[in-house]
Amino acid sequence: MTSRAPRRWMVVVFGILAAWLLGALVVRLGLDWADTFPYSPASEIRYLVIAGLALTIAIGGSIASVVIARRLKR
Repeated sequence: MTSRAPRRWMVVVFGILAAWLLGALVVRLGLDWADTFPYSPASEIRYLVIAGLALTIAIGGSIASVVIARRLKR
């Protein structure tokens, strides 16, 4: 019999990496979009929203991968 532990860890590691890479992609595309507008005080708010969205995606995806791995344990 083989253990499910290596597969669980692979799901966690892959999920966390994918989540943070998706967050980085959101930052890259979001900043490219935000830079199409002329600079104004609203630009700072756009930058903060983009950063918050990227962090939410990265942290949420990391948590989701851990939860999925725990469900695979059963």
